[in-house]
Amino acid sequence: MAETTALASGDKSAARPGLKAKSFTFFSDVAREMRKVSWPKRNELQDATVITLVLCVVLAIFTFGVDKVFETVVRGIFKMF
Repeated sequence: MAETTALASGDKSAARPGLKAKSFTFFSDVAREMRKVSWPKRNELQDATVITLVLCVVLAIFTFGVDKVFETVVRGIFKMF
């Protein structure tokens, strides 16, 4: 009933928790969720890392190739004028 009275009277500070209470609630929720996380095993992590690095190299080479093709096309166009 006190919350209802505080809200009805317009006193918002009495109904809302402070920064300390919000922070505690937030971090306790984070800790609870982190306990639910299924962490990968070491070999799964290594496999994912290798795949990521290989894909980064492949995409870098592809981007380099596309850039060189466009550079050649643009240089060819500017040589015409």
